[in-house]
Amino acid sequence: MIDRIGTYGLAQTLLSQYQSIQQSLANTQQQISSGKVGTQYSDVKDQASVLASAKSKAASIESYTAATKSAVDRLDLYDIQLQSLSDVSAQLRAAIGDALSTGSGIGFTEKVRALYDQAVNILNTQVDGKYIWSGSRTDVPPVNAQSLDDLVAAPTVAAVFDNTTVKQNDRIGDNETIQTGITASETATDLFQMFKDIGAFAAGASGPFGTSLDQTQTAFLTTQNIAAPSIQDGIDVVAAENGVRYNRASTALDQQQAMADYFTKFISDIEDADLPTAIAKLNADQTAAAASAKMIASLNQLSLLNFLPVA
Repeated sequence: MIDRIGTYGLAQTLLSQYQSIQQSLANTQQQISSGKVGTQYSDVKDQASVLASAKSKAASIESYTAATKSAVDRLDLYDIQLQSLSDVSAQLRAAIGDALSTGSGIGFTEKVRALYDQAVNILNTQVDGKYIWSGSRTDVPPVNAQSLDDLVAAPTVAAVFDNTTVKQNDRIGDNETIQTGITASETATDLFQMFKDIGAFAAGASGPFGTSLDQTQTAFLTTQNIAAPSIQDGIDVVAAENGVRYNRASTALDQQQAMADYFTKFISDIEDADLPTAIAKLNADQTAAAASAKMIASLNQLSLLNFLPVA
């Protein structure tokens, strides 16, 4: 028996190979244009589970990095404002000392009023429409006494603070939470008590402070001058505690950014295509595709008539 000879089987084989080359060519072109090995985990084969785990960890780190960056910025803002509040306390202490050293109260009350206004502006600071010294009541100014007269008229210093005692905390790691909130009352109660005492004295029978301090005024200011250092120290203690939290958050942020860089490279090593290799493969696939197409075209032109004798 003689086997039948035909071109159909050969044509199907060549066509299948051509389609395979075309698919490889498309994949290589996709790698070159995207810079990635593929778009699915199956494209990285045996490294798929490792890649999935790395991406999950990277996403978690990215989330914590954003939260920690926000915490660092918030603590840094508190640091600036605590320095300003400490400076207000220092200026108040200096104003008392100047009055005592010169024996004159000229301009003293006006200076106290101006310093109180500065303190209120600091404590009623808003960020993105929220009062940062108000605890959990971020929609309410923490200080309701806008002027020294309002403070003097209040029944107690505590009555002028509308903040809650709840302080903001931020999660900056799987097992790490940090306090990022400070309240007005915990920071400025003693300072405001001194403002209130001075304002009440100046408005009372022993005031106002004039060209020359009398014995009663001198005794009063001497008492305030003795108390002033501890008031500034109290503010500085709050600032120091905030500084410790700032350093802790900054360290955590540095570690998170280092881990983010590590996972970015780790994932890149798996996902990113080797462009020189991909380009070489593209050239080879294009050559193979052209050769295959030429062979198919030549095969399609074959006919038994080409081999029959002419009559």
